[in-house]
Amino acid sequence: MINQLKNNKLIVVFLFIVFTQLSIIANAQKENLTQIWPAKWIQAQSGSPKDYAVFHFRKTFVLDTIPDRLIIHTSGDTRYQLYVNGQLVTWGPLTGDLRHWYYETSDIKSYLKIGKNLIAAVVQNYGSHPPDARLTVQTGFLLTADDEKFQFLNTNSSWKAIHNTAYSPNFIDKSQINGYYGGGSREIINGANYVWNWQSLSLNDSLWQNAQEIETAFSKSCIWASRWKLTPRTLPHETLSPNRLKAVLKAENIIIPDKFPAEKADIKVSANTKARFVIDNGCETTAYPYLIVSSGKDAVVKITYSEAAYIGDPKNNQKGNRNDINGKTFIGYFDKIIADGGENRMYCPLWWRAFRFLVVDIETKESPLIIHDLYTVRSIYPFEKKSEFAISKKFNPAENDTIQKIFDIGIRTIKLCSHETFIDCPYYEESQFQGDTRVAAMVSYFNFGDYRLGKNAIEQFSWSINDEGFLSARYPTNSFYYIPNFSIYWIGMLYDYMMYADDKEFVRSKLQIMKSILNYFSERQRPDGTVRKPDYHNFIDWSFPKGEPPFDKNGYSAIVDLHFLKALQWAEKIEQYVGDQKIAKGYSVKANQLKSVIRKLYWKPDLELFTDIPNGNKISQHTNCMAILTEVSTGKEAQQVMQKVLENENMTQATLYWKFYLNEALVKASMGNYYLKSLDTWKKLLLVNVTTWTETGDRGRSECHAWGSSPNYHFFKIIAGIDSDAPGFKKIKIEPNFNETDTIKAKVPYRTGEIKVFLYKNTNATVSGVVEIPDSTKAYIMLHGKKISLHAGNNYIMNK
Repeated sequence: MINQLKNNKLIVVFLFIVFTQLSIIANAQKENLTQIWPAKWIQAQSGSPKDYAVFHFRKTFVLDTIPDRLIIHTSGDTRYQLYVNGQLVTWGPLTGDLRHWYYETSDIKSYLKIGKNLIAAVVQNYGSHPPDARLTVQTGFLLTADDEKFQFLNTNSSWKAIHNTAYSPNFIDKSQINGYYGGGSREIINGANYVWNWQSLSLNDSLWQNAQEIETAFSKSCIWASRWKLTPRTLPHETLSPNRLKAVLKAENIIIPDKFPAEKADIKVSANTKARFVIDNGCETTAYPYLIVSSGKDAVVKITYSEAAYIGDPKNNQKGNRNDINGKTFIGYFDKIIADGGENRMYCPLWWRAFRFLVVDIETKESPLIIHDLYTVRSIYPFEKKSEFAISKKFNPAENDTIQKIFDIGIRTIKLCSHETFIDCPYYEESQFQGDTRVAAMVSYFNFGDYRLGKNAIEQFSWSINDEGFLSARYPTNSFYYIPNFSIYWIGMLYDYMMYADDKEFVRSKLQIMKSILNYFSERQRPDGTVRKPDYHNFIDWSFPKGEPPFDKNGYSAIVDLHFLKALQWAEKIEQYVGDQKIAKGYSVKANQLKSVIRKLYWKPDLELFTDIPNGNKISQHTNCMAILTEVSTGKEAQQVMQKVLENENMTQATLYWKFYLNEALVKASMGNYYLKSLDTWKKLLLVNVTTWTETGDRGRSECHAWGSSPNYHFFKIIAGIDSDAPGFKKIKIEPNFNETDTIKAKVPYRTGEIKVFLYKNTNATVSGVVEIPDSTKAYIMLHGKKISLHAGNNYIMNK
């Protein structure tokens, strides 16, 4: 995404305008794409196809008339962008694996003109340092036209190709980012070697070599062996929208015009000068930064991307007030640009960056550098917010604003963690984990009514099944990572999808994966039904050392046994709905047996709590919440246990992530009225002005982690009380929890409309208001223990 300026005007069309023209044209795929493609994978003759490199491919052609449509299918390895006559058309491939290598489908008619036309692509390979979530065979590009009349466009040796030697990798290590990093290398770009205007017809490519054919392209269903198994893209592209940065917070040896960065302005950096300025975006974002410069031959511009500034040594993870950078240190990954001295050069990385702050360091040589502009183009999955939530408290109006801030930050957080897949965090890893994704999916169902990323996650995780029978904790990935209990959360994701999405056949298609996971744990059961300590990383929550709960010397752990019990309970309900009733009954019997053993082993009468190991004194919120969620503890006892969970600070405490399950246990124990009091972790983060929810708390590594958005699910489920009471969301249950709240207002998207709740407490403690139910479903509301049936349309509640 690097371009050149002429006559002070961009020769590119804004990406956000182009995006509105993009679509996946599924019905345009021809039968030949289900087997052998009529095109070849191609590479450049120069440059290593296995190492870090950037390549360009071009095809010019002449049209006498513009066709009614011109459908093309494209893919690349590792990432590519496709332009037609200088305009961005598509990019990809969508994140997948080698057995599911996606291709994009586009109609390029609107980009064509009478006469000479150009299709151009840029392809990037990360070499030895790819993002954890990206797989690769080797550098390659592929394009085929759908219409036989345009088969001359198909990739083969008639295409032109060149290695852009301007690019070299900036390999990221812990010293740059203060923790584990899995996002791939960043870019160092030497403008003197850059292939300017590669996507423009004005470029003379006569000196470019012809492309080299690699192999024939095959679809996933083809009987023949191939390294890339092609399958059509299943998700929409990310939305791209322009954004002006908010403010310059600091400047050294440089004069910044007052109107910058809110408006474009020339900034001059004198010759032989070292300068720095820090820009605040105002909030975390995922975006492409665009830098436009002139002159300044050999000047070096380093752009460091940072989520927050650190107090003292960054290893201490102390950040304090996120709005205050005075006396603090910035660290982060960076891109570096070496200016070629040309006029109006535009630089932009080939993938988005995550940041709140940009630290721009400039070192000029013999000539001054002119910075014309620095702005960003935001990139996120096209979620459309369809939910609303608000409360009012007469005696604590400040709480109303606090809840709204928590809600708004949750929306921003989940959007920044939603791209080609759900990701745990946009800055450090960009990986899809089951633990994070279960929370993210629920938030997306309730706030956007969009089930596609959730379904995609269930599907992609299922591809990672190993020979032992469980899944990789993250997937897609080039580096398998095993957390066995995360496979149980995958069963939870399947159960959630069953309850909220009306997609019975998809759920049925995953039964074998579910059974395989259960079999892995079943094979580890002792004669008493408990589970021997699984191999690999037994991660539960970062409040435990290395995230792992206690095990006794014989490998017993309450939390492991409780997770397996929950898996059996979920599996029973899934089998009842889409599978075999006998198998469901078997799960029920097995679960009840295990439930009895867990109670005998881990319940400590003198504490009236469940311990983490048999005959021990270690107690955690995690074990006791899971005992409630699995109904090992029920009724009045469950409420007493939950009360201690909320009050006993000697327990191992849940971090931001595991608060999801703690609050689920509140509901299970019929203690939803305590929910607002359980939001202290989020309220404390508001005090330090976070703009997205962190990984673990104020001193966590990541500033933006999807699992922190759970209030955007629980506000609806717990306070408004909106939930599914039957598979497919075919019965709606509403059971509000007012606590000290006077009024509850909520809206949740539903496939045939919206669920709307407006309820208020009367002075006599009765409830009045209106509940709107969409068509084609059943519904009821629970008030003061009484069940009231609801019908489609408005239901008026008076003094109930």
